[in-house]
Amino acid sequence: MIMQIICINKLLFGGFMKKIYRILLLALMIGVASGCTRQNNDVNNQKVQEQKEKNDDKSTEKSDSKKLYVSFYPIEYMAKEIAKDKIDVVNVMPKGATVHDWEPTAQDIKNLSDSKMLIVNGLGLEGWLEDVKSSLKNTEIVDSSTNIDKIKAEEEHDHDHDHEEYEHDHDHEEKGHDHDHEEKEHDHDHEHHHHGEFDPHVWMSPKQARIQMKNVYEAIVKFDSENKDFYEKNYKELDKKFEDLDKKYTEVLAPQKDKYFIVPHEAFGYLARDYEINQVPIEGINSDSEPDLNKMKELTNFAKSHKINTVFYEMGESDKIANSLANEINAKTAGLSTIEAKTQDIEDGKDNYFSLLEKNLDAISQAK
Repeated sequence: MIMQIICINKLLFGGFMKKIYRILLLALMIGVASGCTRQNNDVNNQKVQEQKEKNDDKSTEKSDSKKLYVSFYPIEYMAKEIAKDKIDVVNVMPKGATVHDWEPTAQDIKNLSDSKMLIVNGLGLEGWLEDVKSSLKNTEIVDSSTNIDKIKAEEEHDHDHDHEEYEHDHDHEEKGHDHDHEEKEHDHDHEHHHHGEFDPHVWMSPKQARIQMKNVYEAIVKFDSENKDFYEKNYKELDKKFEDLDKKYTEVLAPQKDKYFIVPHEAFGYLARDYEINQVPIEGINSDSEPDLNKMKELTNFAKSHKINTVFYEMGESDKIANSLANEINAKTAGLSTIEAKTQDIEDGKDNYFSLLEKNLDAISQAK
């Protein structure tokens, strides 16, 4: 009997231990499987992350290859209207920067050197360009002023001083005014402040802007020939807008043919020539110096003799000089935009290159 009980206990204990063994074995197997699964998941996640990074790199490369750089706002407007979302058009100048004074940073130069193309105004407007060209060996630089009927800066300067009331007094010359000294000072000023041989402000005239726009269009097609039809359609639509604006300028300004208008600086030469009116600039091609007392006296006498009733100042800049001159001749003041910088209103969509050309026309036409 005792032996039977012992045998039964052995059997029961042995069966219990086997169950425990099986449970432990099963748990171990589950643990191993779970570990393998986690390890596989980790490996898979790592592969997914690596693939994502590769895709991101490819996306970045693709994005960079689609970056078209431009030198200032009017060209940015033209390029974006033609390219739309097919190309990432990047203006190297930050918002609010003035084209006459801006200089690229080291990062700007690096970005440009990595780019495929840079479209500039040309005619010496981008004074910084010559200094960085050696760093842009792989970047195609497109001059958007190609085929423009250019105005020589010297001719424009001489034209201003040919106005009978606006030229230097010959008596003043006979009183021993040192012309050699004056010419040396002028040359010095020319060397440091003048852009180049030609007036660069071609974008101020819708007639010249159409030529500039065609150059921008052709550059974009060269940059991305796969979407040529898309760009051509947009270009033709934009060109029609500017063709209509050109006609409007011609019609509206026809009654003011040969009239004079006083402008903040010598930025309206192409507009004046194309629509047969005359600019009388308070300052030169660069708006970097205030007129002296003699210049103000000349302007005052000229304005009075021509019964000029409006003195223009540059929108976004001080109207102090314009107000001073207007008070002397009992005239009003009004703003004109030289459309050289990307303003906050442009950034906010309240204005653009085209609308500012329209506003300039309205302002000039009202200065009768």
